[in-house]
Amino acid sequence: MGGDEATWNKGAKLHTISVGNRTLVIVKDLSELRDEESSDLIASVARDVAQPGATTMYLLAANHGQLLEKLKTAPDTPEVRRLAGVIEDLLVTAATTDKDVRLNLSDLSRAPAAKMTSDIIDEIGGHEGWKGCESCAAELSCPILENRRRLIGEDGHGQFRRRLTDLVELSERNGGHFPVRQLLSLVANILLGHPDGRDGLMSCADVPEIVAGGRADLASVYRNVFGENLKASRAEKTEPFKKLNLFGIGAETSNRVDNLLVYGADDPAYAEAYEALVRRDPTYGATANYAQGQRAYLEGGEGADRPAFLHLLKAQRQRLFFTMPDNLAATYDLWDLTVFRYAGLYLEVAEKLKAKQALPRTALTQVVRGLNRVFTGMLVQNQDELVLATSGSYSQSKRSPLLDELISVPRQAGEEVSLLLNPQGGFDVSVRLLRGESNPPVRLELSPTRFEFLGRVAEGALPSSFSLECHEDILAFKARLLRETETRRRLDGDDVGGDGELVLRFIELNSDGRATPRRVIVRA
Repeated sequence: MGGDEATWNKGAKLHTISVGNRTLVIVKDLSELRDEESSDLIASVARDVAQPGATTMYLLAANHGQLLEKLKTAPDTPEVRRLAGVIEDLLVTAATTDKDVRLNLSDLSRAPAAKMTSDIIDEIGGHEGWKGCESCAAELSCPILENRRRLIGEDGHGQFRRRLTDLVELSERNGGHFPVRQLLSLVANILLGHPDGRDGLMSCADVPEIVAGGRADLASVYRNVFGENLKASRAEKTEPFKKLNLFGIGAETSNRVDNLLVYGADDPAYAEAYEALVRRDPTYGATANYAQGQRAYLEGGEGADRPAFLHLLKAQRQRLFFTMPDNLAATYDLWDLTVFRYAGLYLEVAEKLKAKQALPRTALTQVVRGLNRVFTGMLVQNQDELVLATSGSYSQSKRSPLLDELISVPRQAGEEVSLLLNPQGGFDVSVRLLRGESNPPVRLELSPTRFEFLGRVAEGALPSSFSLECHEDILAFKARLLRETETRRRLDGDDVGGDGELVLRFIELNSDGRATPRRVIVRA
């Protein structure tokens, strides 16, 4: 904007430059200012943002906590209190009713972490400083440069970035926020991670010794993304690795994947797949260390180091998750390599909802069947209607044999069950009971964990054994639906009994597992 770059780089806490007939005040980091320094600044900001004719503008960078703290320590004036109220509204709801305060707040925590991850990869991977490596003698064998190629997607490695951003998005949908500094440290560790480096990070000076010692495979980006280059105790305490390791990639597997990795070198049935998925990656796939460990494991001699091979096998599962071609993902059940088997379907639903495209039919039927099994406590197969049931009391009974309502899943007579995009970018299950905009549907946000829970229950898992928290969330959703159906009956006049008779509808399962009502009349 016309300021002097040399002055900017001197590190002053506060900069002032002229922009036309106005003045721009820039604070690089509000937390650098002492309270007495920030007090006058905050007071000036509070005064100027409410004056249409003010000639001073401000650009301030701060984190949430420091910004709110500086507002508290500023002079207690009506202008400062007004500014604080506007900032708090913008932080909480991203909107304010006080339109006369001319303030724009860009909250980076609201930016999708998956997109920010991709942006950071572009900025770091495309930095001009990499040109300095072109004259390096170790260029062809350098694991740092190899990691950069894989990170930015050169030479057919585009899947790594996509699967990484998928994990970041899933984690964020589960409530795991990635601040920019965590994403920067994650990308730096992916590039430089190696257990032999100082603090687990390689420098250029370390590369020749690492390569000569035959340990370049330990620099694998597919290990570094989970902090495997660090001591376990440190990785467990480092936020980005702690969040990504919740997916269990490397520990989770399927028989098909392990059979390929263990027996693929010798078994003709796996020869073609082993060539494509393992041997074509001699850097981090079919390495000398892996081939040696695999042979020792299969031969099973006394000198075989079983734990060492299992560690190598874990690294290969991690690599396969990030490198498996899309056309083989279904064949090898890619998401079975994580604790979230239905994460791929979750991402597909979210993407198609944003694009306003038709959803995969399995998604809604899976959600409905899972809800029905939690609502009733029975292995019901209904998937074209929601079976709303009660236990007949206020107890937290695991089984609810009394039918309250059968709610149509396809739109019918004002009823409908659907999956809808929510403002946060995820999606909800929505149950509509009445026509009209004045009768909003009852909605429940489906995080990846809740979606996984309903998927597991739909395929036969016991609700309370998988996730007690999710089970309670679904029961709370059922309670909201029961209140709505009670209100609907009251509006329709259906809640009045006649001649002292009470009609109970018990749920019975027919031969194909569908829930059907059996009416029982009780006379007082």
